[in-house]
Amino acid sequence: MEANPPPVRRAVVVNMPSRPELLHVFRAVAASVAGRLDFPYDAVDDLRLAVDEACAQLLAVRGDSSKLEMAISESPDEVSVQVVLHDPGGAWPPEGLSRTLAWQVLTALADEAAFGMDGQGPMVSIVKRVQR
Repeated sequence: MEANPPPVRRAVVVNMPSRPELLHVFRAVAASVAGRLDFPYDAVDDLRLAVDEACAQLLAVRGDSSKLEMAISESPDEVSVQVVLHDPGGAWPPEGLSRTLAWQVLTALADEAAFGMDGQGPMVSIVKRVQR
């Protein structure tokens, strides 16, 4: 008997200028990916809000950055999101960020959340799982 292959993770990558008025694009893409996986409405909304909060944190430190990038990977039971600010300067995460209300909100909305650095600059990672 053949073992089932691991689930395929497909990625969607969206790049756009780092302007707050454009964040609705990231929220819509995240909601669309979660909706395709038949996530319950509350989970889709949580993911949408988590993406918005992650982007807000990055935009708060953006300096003269010109681009935000969001990569979404999916498997049958989860969506993974990485939002990167293309800005190599500055310290990330800012000291005490994990004790802020923003961090509390992000960790309440997502099953996993982390701040980190990508080769391009500051990054926020989010994982949202569906409870079936």
